[in-house]
Amino acid sequence: MLSAPSIRCDGKRYQQQQPYFVTYDLETNHFVFENPGGNKLPGEIIAESDARLDLSLRADGGRILLSFNRKRNVMTWPGMPASELGRALLQHDCTEVAGRTMLSAFWQPEQFDPKRLDPVDAFSLTCPGQYGQYFVTLDRSTRTVVLETQASDQTMSGNIAGINDGSIRFGVAGRSGQFELLWDDRTRMLTWIGVADSAARPTISHECSVTGPRSIMESYAQLARWRQM
Repeated sequence: MLSAPSIRCDGKRYQQQQPYFVTYDLETNHFVFENPGGNKLPGEIIAESDARLDLSLRADGGRILLSFNRKRNVMTWPGMPASELGRALLQHDCTEVAGRTMLSAFWQPEQFDPKRLDPVDAFSLTCPGQYGQYFVTLDRSTRTVVLETQASDQTMSGNIAGINDGSIRFGVAGRSGQFELLWDDRTRMLTWIGVADSAARPTISHECSVTGPRSIMESYAQLARWRQM
């Protein structure tokens, strides 16, 4: 899945604009919700017509129902009128945006500009690994990198360190450690740069194919598993 429709909705929190994103797939009736803080939640489309999408969002403690008006481009979060549970009905204007990509899975502990998750000059690599295919999504403009390991059981985030004459050098980090890699666009080879005097970390290269940037919908299955734990 290389792309899926995405919308950006202009939510507010404490009178401040805090946009969020919804990316959906009508074939599977799944969607991924990205909140203003960068967290991602899975959800399901429970009803669909030319006029609207009724959505069920998985969240801690249960599900949240919301509705997207496809004619007016408005997202509605139903209110709860009982005073002891009072929550006003919310309606947010939405617009279509470039399909959200696996760059949205980027994470690092320090302060981060969320605009770097917006695809500008992005592409993905599909590479053969020891245990199956793995994927790398890069954006030359924002210098953001997300690597999905075999079977998508882990994502590693990183940054492009340098671009020179068709080569891109970047680093990624995850629970399995930190790695330096080099992509050569002319030979279509991705090289994992080894660690000196380490038999466990030799330099290895894989020939990869280039595609459009992978959709954030690729993360749906993993997000859904986490919510079931």
